[in-house]
Amino acid sequence: MSNATTCLLLRDGLRAEEYAESALDTLSTLPTEEQPIVVAGLAAVDLARARLLRDEIEGAQEALTRVFQVPPHWRSSGLMERLAAARIELTRPGISTSPAALSLAEQIETYSALSPTRRLGATNPLAIEA
Repeated sequence: MSNATTCLLLRDGLRAEEYAESALDTLSTLPTEEQPIVVAGLAAVDLARARLLRDEIEGAQEALTRVFQVPPHWRSSGLMERLAAARIELTRPGISTSPAALSLAEQIETYSALSPTRRLGATNPLAIEA
């Protein structure tokens, strides 16, 4: 997962996707009850961001499906910060006006606004406020 994050910082979407998928594949070998939901969520957001770097909005939506299922009490600041970065990717020229991008951006904003860390006054802003 750390390799995926590094590749995202380098704007290398292809390699970031490979590493994020590898991390998720490794986690999927564990019994469901032993899979760390926080780590899986972070890796899934990294996968979504990697796909967004390559303008694959539907692929990003697919990757975020598992994130949007994370129960409220597991929505950490780290997860929210990663989602804000994904939301920012959706503002890039060329994809920002597509219906798929607008829909995904709205899902991210709603999910972030309703997270416990946000409601308790944490400093992780919505992407639109960044």
